[in-house]
Amino acid sequence: MKVHAFIRVTACAMTLQAGASFAASDAVSQQPYSAASGQIRFGNAALFRNLIPSATLEQQSADEYQQILHEAQRTKHLLGDDNPLVKRARDIANREIPFALKWNDRSKNWKWQINVVRSNEIRMYCLPGGKIVIYSGLIERLRLNDNELGMMIGHEIAHALREHARDRLGRQQAAQLTTGTIPPLFGFADIISAPLGIGEQLLAMRYTPADETEADVIGSEIASRAGYDPRAAVTLWKKIDSATRRTPNGFIWMHPFGADRVHDLMKRLPDMMPLYAKALGLTVDQLPNYAGMGRFKKPRS
Repeated sequence: MKVHAFIRVTACAMTLQAGASFAASDAVSQQPYSAASGQIRFGNAALFRNLIPSATLEQQSADEYQQILHEAQRTKHLLGDDNPLVKRARDIANREIPFALKWNDRSKNWKWQINVVRSNEIRMYCLPGGKIVIYSGLIERLRLNDNELGMMIGHEIAHALREHARDRLGRQQAAQLTTGTIPPLFGFADIISAPLGIGEQLLAMRYTPADETEADVIGSEIASRAGYDPRAAVTLWKKIDSATRRTPNGFIWMHPFGADRVHDLMKRLPDMMPLYAKALGLTVDQLPNYAGMGRFKKPRS
């Protein structure tokens, strides 16, 4: 049965390889950002994800998360529960999580955790399974307001909900299947039960433009429903771009950004602003100006 399962997976991978070379999957991620709304995968599980069970990735992500916290605590960089940054981040995340659950049935049973590490780095992650770590440099160096931090947390939660990491790691597994780096007598069960060594990969993963578009759309909806201004996504990513574009493998390298992405964020505001207004108990016309963006004007019908 193991050999049969291996053959089925290999056949699927080889069929897909004819259309796109995932052995060089990083080549896709090296392309500059361009809006990819036509590629948004709402409701569709990517085939590559099936090479790595959700439960396996979530467990290994939880192990990696505990290692991050342990090291931060050992070096006295893990901020305590009573720290204002921790309270602020947890308050925002906890307001958003109820609006996130509809996007992934498994997330209803995730043991969500939110922690902040004292660091000069501009970075944050939401690992598979709802494990969130924020580096204090993201908030303090960029001087994020609550709306911007809400958009950031929503974006990272969306990456986890849509299992972008599982998809990317699955592509790597598929590449190994077709290049022969996995022994041919291994069964599928052997592959998925072995440690994936995902720690560094998860923390240095570069998303594709399609991943970013999907995380922008879903993350903005989650944050808007929780009462955070979707216009803040534009100012947020401009701040991140300005601060990290010259940093090798910096945050903006991991999350491709450009004029097309700004345009994509702007064109989705007519859908997001009513959600934000409803969360505040206002009409769109009653919403205040947003610093750097001015007043939102409803498009003519």
